[in-house]
Amino acid sequence: MRILRKILLWTIGILVGLTVLAYATGNGHIPRGIRYTYLIGRNGPEIDDRDFFPYETIPASNPQPWPMGSRYGKLTLTAEQEKELKDLYSVGFAVWQHDSLIFEQYWNGWDADSVSNSFSVAKSYISVLTGIAMGEGKIESVFQPVSDFLPEFKDGCHAKINIHHLLTMSTGLDWSESGANPFSDNAKGYYGTNVRELSLSQPCRDEPGKEFDYISGSTQIMAEVLEAAYGKPLDELVREKVWGPLGCEHDAYWGKDRTNGDFKAFCCLYATARDFGRIGQLYLDSGKWKGKQIVPREYWEASITPARLDDHGAPNARYGYFWWLAEANGQSIRYCRGFHGEYVVVIPDEDLVFVRTGMKREEVNLTGHPTDVFKWIAIARNIARKRPV
Repeated sequence: MRILRKILLWTIGILVGLTVLAYATGNGHIPRGIRYTYLIGRNGPEIDDRDFFPYETIPASNPQPWPMGSRYGKLTLTAEQEKELKDLYSVGFAVWQHDSLIFEQYWNGWDADSVSNSFSVAKSYISVLTGIAMGEGKIESVFQPVSDFLPEFKDGCHAKINIHHLLTMSTGLDWSESGANPFSDNAKGYYGTNVRELSLSQPCRDEPGKEFDYISGSTQIMAEVLEAAYGKPLDELVREKVWGPLGCEHDAYWGKDRTNGDFKAFCCLYATARDFGRIGQLYLDSGKWKGKQIVPREYWEASITPARLDDHGAPNARYGYFWWLAEANGQSIRYCRGFHGEYVVVIPDEDLVFVRTGMKREEVNLTGHPTDVFKWIAIARNIARKRPV
């Protein structure tokens, strides 16, 4: 008994010591990360971790239910398609064509009312807000200096960075982008308690405007610009400019780094598959919602045009303004994507939008896109071409 007591005391002492060391070395996010992962049987961030962190609610103040297509409830997946979706732990798959919901299916206890963390799908919402801000005159140009909004960018190398650099992931800032490294800036932003300071204090590494370098810090800084431009917090902007105008049916939630702290704008918008589909429909309809131009057309077009940057020695062909760009079977695709394979995909040639939510995605291929997104594109296109059974 005495030996066990000594072991317990030594263990507690070591844990306390490691916790103190983590905070002393600027890694206070690690104890918090361990608390919400390994101590509860997880390996990292998950789509259902909303309640682990403070958040603000974005109310569905003007719900506009989706029209149901004539085929809704009559289309089914093949056994092979469902296996593909289940193999990567999908929890939702919804498809819209011609402005109507034609198919949806959920797994693992999820349903049409379940909210999922979107992870980096949230970045595309920041793009939408940026376009709206330009249309409303809050931002003069995509080439306006960030320093016009954030005094932290007035001096040194940061003074060269403009909004276009943020939107196109070409700031040259030295943010460590990793979903697995516990010491990365992503981990610090996700589990830490001062995401604003983290993003605004990034050192410069390269000349801005030259190289596509996907870093979440760019989106976080852009959100800080938007809040400064409007003098309002992110949740209010989303409610006023997006959630209400697009008629979202369910409340959404945006995670924060701490109570009364800052929004984790690079990642943490939680919503239903049905409501995520609305940003896809908005972009399918050239920035319009039910005939009303929400995002200025000029900005919309620029946001889905590959930015003129180098991308690992080749011209960038896969990224616009916080939107991914691809080609499948000769068709142009634009899409939002998240850490675990959260996708909102727009296929203009077929007047088609789909959303996939889930817990796992496949590796990125040689063209810079996760291989599974092309599986989901094929399934959605197949569903859209089916006749009712």
